[in-house]
Amino acid sequence: MIAMADKLNRRDFVKATGAAAAALAATQLPPQSSHAAPSATRGGDDEAYNSGIENYLMSKSIDRQWYDDLNAKKSGWPVVEEFTLTPEGDKPPMKTMGRAFDVRAGQVLRILQPGERGNICDVIFLNSDNIEEHNHIPTIMLHEGYFCMQYSRVWSQQPWMRPLATQIEDATDQSFLPEGYYSHEWIGHCTPEMIQIAEGRLNAPSCHTNFLQAAQQRGLGEEIARLENANVFQPATIRLHESGNLMGYADVPLQTKKGDYVDFYAERNLLVLVSLCPCGDQTASWKDVVVTPMTVQVLETGVRPKPWEPFHDWRPNFDDMVAKQD
Repeated sequence: MIAMADKLNRRDFVKATGAAAAALAATQLPPQSSHAAPSATRGGDDEAYNSGIENYLMSKSIDRQWYDDLNAKKSGWPVVEEFTLTPEGDKPPMKTMGRAFDVRAGQVLRILQPGERGNICDVIFLNSDNIEEHNHIPTIMLHEGYFCMQYSRVWSQQPWMRPLATQIEDATDQSFLPEGYYSHEWIGHCTPEMIQIAEGRLNAPSCHTNFLQAAQQRGLGEEIARLENANVFQPATIRLHESGNLMGYADVPLQTKKGDYVDFYAERNLLVLVSLCPCGDQTASWKDVVVTPMTVQVLETGVRPKPWEPFHDWRPNFDDMVAKQD
């Protein structure tokens, strides 16, 4: 299907791949389970159980109006830092790059498409005051979900478990993507090992090596490069594989235009690592795709983040929370 991208208009190609994906998924749905619904078989207080689930789902609620009011003032935000990630070479396969930079609490990180063609960017968020705290996909997916959408928060792991940043605007047009796809998500990054499996190439440029380059700019190493990350400007979905398992698919071209951007508001001081992905705009494989520059900006809002009320610290009571062992 990827080879078709050279013969079709990119948006026609998306429609074709989307239809094929929908047809494939329809043939892979498992038969309806004969098991009774949990509420019909579980003992105990169903009302209390359902109330607890609802409380958990509501825990992701966010003051959207506060962020909308903030975003309404974006025309007055000055750019305090700007740089462009640029590939090396003019034909595939192309070397790309990674960079580390600071975003202070109350500032906005913007990933911007400067030209007619876009490119995937992978992003890692860390607390610059304590880099042991960083974005954590299991926590993000529990609270926000797989896609990184407007008002989605970038959660850190325990023992902190709090938002590091919030996506406050997505200027990309999702309407050209197949149903079930979105342009930004949490999944991970390409590595030399992945490309070796896919293409047989050794020592291939990857987001992992770009993240290592960025980490080294701050005296850090692969312990940072191997962290999870957001995939920005990378259309993807989750659907059933023929094995019966759910798999992530990033198999349609990027559908953005010049000037499109995504904004993340820093809820605390951040160290950010960004990679210009060597998979380009997903119109071909790593060895055949053209990589294009992407611009990164840091903007000053002048608005401090809302105070965050931490969760109760259960650790002093740990011994009373577990069964005693002989």
